[in-house]
Amino acid sequence: MITVHKVPLDNSLPVVLHQCWGDSDDVEANVHLSWEGSTLHLRFLVREPQLRRMVREHNGKVWEDSCVEAFLARQDSDEYINVECSASTRILVGRGTSRHDRQLLPVPLIASIPCSVEILENNTKQSRWKAELSLDLVQLGVLKEGETLKEVPLKGNFYCCGDKLAQPHYLCAQEIGTLKPDFHTPAFFAPIRCIS
Repeated sequence: MITVHKVPLDNSLPVVLHQCWGDSDDVEANVHLSWEGSTLHLRFLVREPQLRRMVREHNGKVWEDSCVEAFLARQDSDEYINVECSASTRILVGRGTSRHDRQLLPVPLIASIPCSVEILENNTKQSRWKAELSLDLVQLGVLKEGETLKEVPLKGNFYCCGDKLAQPHYLCAQEIGTLKPDFHTPAFFAPIRCIS
């Protein structure tokens, strides 16, 4: 269970992302969560040995960069959204029931998602960066008009990855029991509860 409180992000407790596959002890990441109405606010903090920011367009291959991700669904739905944000501030958003039936959302909608990335440190030994996003889940099709996050039980997972880094890494909030890296695993989504 991941509990999200209706507090400022600065007052929220971090959800630690753990290594799922491989061995990257020099990577650390967490996400702070809060909510307001139909909007889920996220602040990812990442420390990794390499910073990659090559993607230049929305709906590009952001997972190959230094990347953070949120996968979210209603508890009563097989369909989920994946919101993936590169350290370059480019975002990919898809919707569907599995890895193989994703429909990418329109770029103008993605461009309207509030998103900021701040590079806190970047040298030959390590990089530290922060990404903040505010996801209106009505706009993204998870909630219906008039619904709030307090009323609708969700499920999901939060990730940090970098497929094209010199040492690829895959971190997640909720453990995934697959042999190979695969974030598109709704069977391993955790319940998400939004409370006041």
